Amino acid sequence: MNKYCCDKFQFHWKSTSEMGLNFRIIKLGQPFIDRVHYKGNKYRYLITDGYKIRLDDTVKTIIIEYCPFCGNELQKYYHSDEYINEVFHEY
Repeated sequence: MNKYCCDKFQFHWKSTSEMGLNFRIIKLGQPFIDRVHYKGNKYRYLITDGYKIRLDDTVKTIIIEYCPFCGNELQKYYHSDEYINEVFHEY
């Protein structure tokens, strides 16, 4: 299996976080998992406008489940800590 679902996603995921759209893979914190219906995937996939350490109301955020370039389901490719940008995120 390829390490990335497609070359375009790999390029955007590896690009500097200050440039344009930022693709993030975050790992949910246990308090969040305890509060919501947990479907077995502790990772979330986001596109944000630039990068800010804490997500708040000023950061434009889109939660995605499929690659916007190739259409693959992101959970099938990015389901280990190897890919995460942020650990134990409260979101």
